[in-house]
Amino acid sequence: MIGLAEQKAQFYASILPAQPNEWEVDEVFDQLAALPGESREVLLSQVATIWPVSHSLCFAYLREGVSALRAFSVELVPEWVRQVLAVYEKKGLAGARTFMADIDKHFLGPMRGEAGVGLAEVSSILMPYIRGISGRHLHLDSAIAPGTDTTTIYLPDFLDQFPQRDKNILLFKVLASLQWGQIASGIYQEVAAEVPGGQSDDPLRGYPDRKLANDLLAALQFRRVYAFLAVELPGLVRQGSTLCTQLIEQIVPQDAKERCQALQAFLQQPVSCRITSKSLMTHSWQSKSLDLLPEIYANFSTLAGSYHLGPAALLLGELNFSRAGRTISLRRQEEKQQFVAMLAAFLGDKRQPAAASGQTPEATTSITDVLALLQQVAAPTDEARARDQIVFDNEGTPIPEALLALTRNIINDFGRVPQAYGQAAAGLAGGGMHKGNQAIAETASTALALATEQVFRYDEWDYRRGGYRSDWCNLEEKSLSPVRSGFVAATLTKYGVLLKKMRRQFEMLRTTDRIVRRQREGDDIDLDALIEALGDYQAGFIPSDRLFTRLLRDSRSITTMFLVDMSSSTEGWIGVALKEALVLLAEALETAGDQFGIYGFSGMRRSRSQLFHIKHPEEPYGTVVQRRIAAIAPRDYTRMGPPIRHLTKKLLESQSKIRLLVVISDGKPEDYDDYKGQYAIEDTRKALLEAKGVGVHSFCITIDKSAHEYLAHMFGARNYIFVNNINALPLKMVQMYRLLTS
Repeated sequence: MIGLAEQKAQFYASILPAQPNEWEVDEVFDQLAALPGESREVLLSQVATIWPVSHSLCFAYLREGVSALRAFSVELVPEWVRQVLAVYEKKGLAGARTFMADIDKHFLGPMRGEAGVGLAEVSSILMPYIRGISGRHLHLDSAIAPGTDTTTIYLPDFLDQFPQRDKNILLFKVLASLQWGQIASGIYQEVAAEVPGGQSDDPLRGYPDRKLANDLLAALQFRRVYAFLAVELPGLVRQGSTLCTQLIEQIVPQDAKERCQALQAFLQQPVSCRITSKSLMTHSWQSKSLDLLPEIYANFSTLAGSYHLGPAALLLGELNFSRAGRTISLRRQEEKQQFVAMLAAFLGDKRQPAAASGQTPEATTSITDVLALLQQVAAPTDEARARDQIVFDNEGTPIPEALLALTRNIINDFGRVPQAYGQAAAGLAGGGMHKGNQAIAETASTALALATEQVFRYDEWDYRRGGYRSDWCNLEEKSLSPVRSGFVAATLTKYGVLLKKMRRQFEMLRTTDRIVRRQREGDDIDLDALIEALGDYQAGFIPSDRLFTRLLRDSRSITTMFLVDMSSSTEGWIGVALKEALVLLAEALETAGDQFGIYGFSGMRRSRSQLFHIKHPEEPYGTVVQRRIAAIAPRDYTRMGPPIRHLTKKLLESQSKIRLLVVISDGKPEDYDDYKGQYAIEDTRKALLEAKGVGVHSFCITIDKSAHEYLAHMFGARNYIFVNNINALPLKMVQMYRLLTS
């Protein structure tokens, strides 16, 4: 076993070229000296993993490691380090130090089935749960206090309020449900409706004690939402009532007890009272908290003392009206655009909307009547759903389900569909609702795609620790809106000669030649079969008559996915050349008859990686796709890992024998956060290796004025081509494509 001095020398060698303060290293090794040599060696073996992440974290780890190895054996050190790094990523150095300071509570307790639970650990359970009960495409994210902006539910990173692990998991579920109830209560919509644009964010203006007013409004909302959950989710409320009671009991007075005791009783009332009647819930639901607040505030203002909410603040959450107002405003704008486009497409082929089916049809051209009829069908109170059509020219026409769902959302938001929405749809459809045109169909197609937007979660590779960050990235798949532009036509004219050459070469790839052996008749003699037949004859056996080879031409079975860089780094000539290359490739692949899809990617941070649909593999290449290509424009950053993993999954769903993933980019992966440099390169390389492991061939067309060494590391030495002149693309692309598909 080597001594302390040799271990210190090894420590310095493992962190080169960094030069830490010598006194800090000496201080740490003075503490390590109390450990046996083998234990020191195990602790120091993790330095190479932690040091690149944070120097301060590494020194804190070594100091706390002395205490840690008194609590558990050296075999658990790698797992402890893994958890320390996970906490550091979410809570920073202070959070990691807190985690390491209490070994039993934060590390050993959970291993025994006790103590705290992290949001990342339960998000895979909470996400489908909250979407299932709400019927909304809600997201989850971390924050100090529970809250919501009406599209995302924010929950704490970590909960350890109870010594039992299952209780903390249940508390996560209760808090998520309470925040869904906040959305369903409509309080944020009520405040956003106070002024045009939905930006009002101060409903507590005029209250002298804003903290008391805020807490009482949150308490009123808790009572209102709890009554709602008691009817909608009685099983959850039965399970969670004890937890709620225990948290409410932890509100403590800071001086006199009157106000504290009154608040506890006010919060405890719905928890202790069994709400079994829907009528009681309805009464509570209709009593708006903002209307009740002045009277409640006046009563509490007369009470002596103050209080500290403590853990009960988790139940009340944070009512952030400013954040929610901005989100609601953006959502309303998007829903209006989608509704106008869908309704215009629905009306475009019709002339005279009449009455809902089951009634006497009476011709009318009023958009007001159309909206009234649409609201009748979509009304949430119409449980029978007997009317699902609108009669046009005495013919019943089914209303698209996507339009009905969107109408319900708007009714829930405003109580009705605003007249302006209908007027805009009528104008887009041609004023008098004449026959629709292609523009309406394209807009409606885009709106439908936006309405069905999906979010996926993917791991990310951290080369520093040699492991994945689980469910680290959110990827949103959405459609790119087509734009009317002369870009595609100009490109086809500009590169007409090159395009003819590419088409001619791709025509030669339409079929695949293969030789089948041991045929009774064919184009040539199968020498192996002939020799085997002669041997059988000499041995006295009956020889085979399958002595020929035949050349067969098979149809190609290929699916190619083009992943197009839409980051801000492609701005300028690179972005133009990238789009031109894409047009030429799409035109050439149409000639070859191969199935191909086109997707753009960009985003910002791990929570918002975006993949833009331009063409699905099964979608025909035509005017709409060309207009989406024209709409490609620089956006945010270049986080390559999530879109590569997503398209790999899509390719695996294909039945093709050959699956290709072609990345068209300036080649450099980078994002706003720490996704840059070696970290970004290694995650991208890992995603490409994952694709290779499941039979997907990856290739990169990098369009830049200079080649980059990291491309060979990411894609492999022969798996990328460097193009600094669009005229060089055809020959290189054909060579690459023939190599990958042969």
